[in-house]
Amino acid sequence: MSVLKVDNLTKTFVSGLWPFKTPQLYTAVNKDRDLMFKSVTFISIAFIFGLLWYISPVFKQFSKPTGIFSVGTKVVEFTDQTRKETFAENPEDKRALVVRFFYPANTTEGFEKYPYLGAKMPYYQKVVASYYHVPEFMAKLLFHGMSTNSYINAPLAHEQESYPVVLFSHGLLGLPSDTSLVILENLASHGYIVAVIDHPYLNALTFFADGRVVSSLPLSEQFNKMSQKEQKEFQTKAIDVYKADMKFLLDELTKLNQDTKSILYHRMNLGQIAAMGHSAGGTASIEFCRTDTRCKAAIDLDGWYDQVIGQEPINKPLLLMFGSKSLEVTEPTPEYLKRKELSRDRYFEREEKSNEHIQKLCSVTSCSFVVIPEAAHGDFGDEIFIKWPLRSWNAAESYKTMTMINEHIVHFFNRVLC
Repeated sequence: MSVLKVDNLTKTFVSGLWPFKTPQLYTAVNKDRDLMFKSVTFISIAFIFGLLWYISPVFKQFSKPTGIFSVGTKVVEFTDQTRKETFAENPEDKRALVVRFFYPANTTEGFEKYPYLGAKMPYYQKVVASYYHVPEFMAKLLFHGMSTNSYINAPLAHEQESYPVVLFSHGLLGLPSDTSLVILENLASHGYIVAVIDHPYLNALTFFADGRVVSSLPLSEQFNKMSQKEQKEFQTKAIDVYKADMKFLLDELTKLNQDTKSILYHRMNLGQIAAMGHSAGGTASIEFCRTDTRCKAAIDLDGWYDQVIGQEPINKPLLLMFGSKSLEVTEPTPEYLKRKELSRDRYFEREEKSNEHIQKLCSVTSCSFVVIPEAAHGDFGDEIFIKWPLRSWNAAESYKTMTMINEHIVHFFNRVLC
């Protein structure tokens, strides 16, 4: 028996017991119910489509570079035949790097725009779909229409014979360097050649031209199972790998600068080199500049691995830039203390010593110390442009904050490298 027949039978039965015009009353109520159901359904569908339209893409439009140059980009791979790959399953693998260059360009007409995240995008869409338990087509919508300001293989600008070089490194076991695109493009537009390193196995995804895809997931899973002591040892080891990668890259850039087939032939000013990084990449930049005489200055974006950074003065210009939320010492949760294997007193003691260490380093070197109001750790990258509600409503304002970060970076490098 269909639902409709049961419904009619019920109305007939009730009408025989009720002295009023029940069938008409019931029908009116039913119509109201149907109308309400249709209205709620329509509003729900409209809300879902409206939300998808609003968050597609999931990022606000990226702020445009503020320099006088357009931006070109090119990717180059390097293999260090003298170093074995520490993290590979095959102990005979050699350490290889994928480096994307962002550089000042004049002519971009006829050159293809670099798609955000390039070949990595489909993988990120799958990760997002899995993480949020949504169909893949919805994850694709979240990143639909994203655009950059960089042009693939555009010719390097000829306003100067050569340009200063900045090495950039990402955080540890997190997003790759090209998710700091707004900072990288802006720096290139002001006349810097930025060599952006993907440290394989130590960032979410590294893509090689031969089709290899290297993920940090196995190491991340191991890291999460480590004790606090083991995690610190791993961090120290990883940052040593960062530093070795940076040294190797500088050796390769010297060769590339002499390669007549390269777009960068004689265009890199290797007497004006600096390092910059976010989180662990910032810590690595400081320590790399401490030990390599070719590095003239360093910028640390919200990164401080206390057990790695030395106490001795560096005697090179430094810019330490932190978000105010990163420097806040808040009451720790019991879960946090358990995870970090700390007592409450030990936690506050650690935070106090860390802040003293920062202040001490900045007091004995040519150091600039900048705090970005309301900024959190992830705000020193493209994450700052994620739309609400995926980004907190009371987070730092995207455009104002990124403008402040970029202005400090450009001002510092203009002062110490030009």
